[in-house]
Amino acid sequence: MKQLHRAITILVLIAVLMSPLPSIHSRAATVTDQLQTPEQFFGFRMGTDKKLARWDKIVEYFKLVAGASDRVRFRELGKSTNNNPFVMLEISSPETLKNLDHFKQLERKLYFQGGAPTEAERDEIFRSGKAVVFVTCNVHATEIGSSQMVAELVHRLATENSTIVRKILDNTIFLLVPSLNPDGQIIVTDWYNKNLGTEFENSSLPWLYHPYVGHDNNRDMYMFTQKESQLTAQVLWHEWFPSVWLDEHQMGNGGARIFVMPATDPINPNVHPLIYRMNGIFGQAQGAALEAEGKEGIIYNSTYTNFWQGAHAWSGWWHNQVGLLTEVASVNIATPTEQTRAIPGRPPEPTAAPAEGEGRRGGGGPGNQGGPLPAPRDITSRTEYPRPWLGGRWTLRDIVDYELIATMALLETAADQREQLLRHIYTVNKVTIEAGAKGDPSAIIINAKAQHDPRAALRLIDRLQVGGVEVSRAEAEFEADGKKYPAGAFVIPMNQVFARYAKDMLEKQTYPEVRRSPTSPPEPPYDVTAWSLGMLLGVETVFVRRPLPPSVRLTKLTEMPKLGGALSGSGNTFVFDYKGGDSARALNRLFKDGAQIAFESRRSGGQAASQVYVSGVSQQKMEALAREFDFSARALDSKPSSLVSVRAPRIGLFQSWTASMDEGWTRWVLENFEFPYKTLHNAEIKAGKLREKFDAIIFADQSARDILDGNSGNRTRPEYRGGIGDDGMEALRAFIREGGTVVAMGNSGDLMIEKFPLPVRNLKRGLTRDQHFAPGSILKIEVDPTHPIGFGMPASTYGFYNNSPFYSLIEGFDSHRASVVARYPNTGVLASGWLKGDELMAGRAAVVAIDLKPGRIILFGLRPQHRAQTHATFPLLFNSLFWSGSQAANGG
Repeated sequence: MKQLHRAITILVLIAVLMSPLPSIHSRAATVTDQLQTPEQFFGFRMGTDKKLARWDKIVEYFKLVAGASDRVRFRELGKSTNNNPFVMLEISSPETLKNLDHFKQLERKLYFQGGAPTEAERDEIFRSGKAVVFVTCNVHATEIGSSQMVAELVHRLATENSTIVRKILDNTIFLLVPSLNPDGQIIVTDWYNKNLGTEFENSSLPWLYHPYVGHDNNRDMYMFTQKESQLTAQVLWHEWFPSVWLDEHQMGNGGARIFVMPATDPINPNVHPLIYRMNGIFGQAQGAALEAEGKEGIIYNSTYTNFWQGAHAWSGWWHNQVGLLTEVASVNIATPTEQTRAIPGRPPEPTAAPAEGEGRRGGGGPGNQGGPLPAPRDITSRTEYPRPWLGGRWTLRDIVDYELIATMALLETAADQREQLLRHIYTVNKVTIEAGAKGDPSAIIINAKAQHDPRAALRLIDRLQVGGVEVSRAEAEFEADGKKYPAGAFVIPMNQVFARYAKDMLEKQTYPEVRRSPTSPPEPPYDVTAWSLGMLLGVETVFVRRPLPPSVRLTKLTEMPKLGGALSGSGNTFVFDYKGGDSARALNRLFKDGAQIAFESRRSGGQAASQVYVSGVSQQKMEALAREFDFSARALDSKPSSLVSVRAPRIGLFQSWTASMDEGWTRWVLENFEFPYKTLHNAEIKAGKLREKFDAIIFADQSARDILDGNSGNRTRPEYRGGIGDDGMEALRAFIREGGTVVAMGNSGDLMIEKFPLPVRNLKRGLTRDQHFAPGSILKIEVDPTHPIGFGMPASTYGFYNNSPFYSLIEGFDSHRASVVARYPNTGVLASGWLKGDELMAGRAAVVAIDLKPGRIILFGLRPQHRAQTHATFPLLFNSLFWSGSQAANGG
């Protein structure tokens, strides 16, 4: 019996061992059998008309999926600006996720982190490395479809056992950011639900859909001012180094249904050609998948250019990453649109203009404003648009479907092309480093000691490091290209993997001419054409052409160095040089501590120089401040008598109900540099008695109509209709009569010129696009540093210009004295980018101050705080505010 029992036991064991075990994928499916589908969890199918999943519920669902599936990891990378979770999912096969650090190190080594891979390491990357794909969604909050689509995408990858899904999981690591703008997703969802079913269902948001920057958040991937940009950069260029990055957007809804890569000319010479080729391969795979599903209106080689550092994922190009963009036609958030169907062979009907006060929605363009949209005008079949969209009904579900197909196609192509992708990326990285070692350029040098404001050099270094650039410091004096540089100079070696990015960020941009035929006029750029960071920050950078001598000893920066700010001398009055934005921030800190502050402008070595005298604070506080803000201060027993005393300015910032991005950026700059301010809406302006509360009132770059009239359409909620009107203008006149200062930036200056008898003419007004056009360029400016608004500025610097006013002075009343604070040079206006009609700007005024006795109006034609990037001109704005609280501004 014992032998029989033993035999039976052995047979059972053999049967168990020989029976097929369930695969890891099957086991995962068993675990997730009970996982709710998105439709079950949210209570509606994603993309259902007039239904939106809010960010908090989306996060809750992804936590649920990650808890049930061993294919999905949930990570909260940090908090958004409004303290909402900023989330990323890591999706791959269970085996890969168990060894995620190993595969992360392979990807980092692919990007030469820690040095070049050995041949064995390289072969291991090709053999077993994964295609790391980064997908970001919903950066523009009204482009909300992708934040809905991802719920279905993640559920499918977490539960499905199809051949395609298994292939994706086995060959890729999918990094998914479901929303790059969680705050905006919440803002848009709540606004839409509030107005759903009312006559205001299609009304535009009266405020920005990001707390500060609205639609400009994807323009922040080189200055990294916002928390969301910083968290994204950390994943991209410090932790994961993905090889492919897709950013999913929506566009206007009058034409094509989706844009896929490649984009259109011109290309940027700093991008390796292989990156452009791979952009086309992956983008066309997305287009082919959509065509295979019978989808219409798929276009490429259109609208968006290959040149600029502005389309978020495209910043990956200079980091040797495949950077892709999809743009899907929009609806009215979740409300469908209807478009008259085009009839091939019949001329299109004229396009109707949107009703007054309507159609201003940022991000995705206007939707239906009552009645169908006009028929599509582009219905010609061609290579880049083989099956045009002819019109009809378009829904949020259509957006979800297009994006789901396109994203799955990208992942499948990355899985299929895994080894080729890794080989191509390795080649681009290797060639980049070898080119830098050969020279031309071999390095970029930033000598902080030679700068007008050395702290600006440190800020520049810091921003480059956020973008992944390796920066070193010279241990001793050295020579490069026949010129000597001191110990401590910063050196950016070009034999590094992100050298292309450093070069593109710091050199002068020259926008290439694009002509469709030899006799055609050059086509104007799509967007901004200049981002030279050194110019924007007022920092001189030197490109070294020949290889650095072997004797040059460099130490890689691991933390930001300090300049060694200190306090010397004795006494209870302190003096320091006033230069750059950080000086203004120090002053605001001193005001908060109750200090008494005065300015002195003097000549030193033929140059104007400004100093600040401080009293009323302890020596310990002053010394701590000098160390924190990296400036040298001296303690004195007395101070000169010919000083201009300044108190903390009381600042009001106008915020219209038409959602101005420039106002949002202004708020961010004021807060970051510690200027207290109060937001003023229409009602506060119209209520009057402004001088009792404010020294300065700022109007950001907005049209006169937006300020004066605002939105007035029937679909605008009553509480957000209108502008400051005549009552508001009268209140501003009283404010100026009583000694107040109005700071008008960009096009808001037109309102002041129209409503006040100012001896100033806006020369930009009335010029056609063919006569003068600058979609975003860096121009040379000359500054009067003896003027209070020019205090602390160099005589020559750079400013950002984007089709805003430029001025000439005209005859005025004797009681109105106009001063030119900053002007464009007589020749050579353009510093970087593209400018048509520069001769019209030569010698003209960029910043004008008009003394109306006792009040004043300051007109900024250029944008002194543009997207928080233009540190070189920040002091012009800050000084305007300090001047409003000075003795001179108040009859002292």
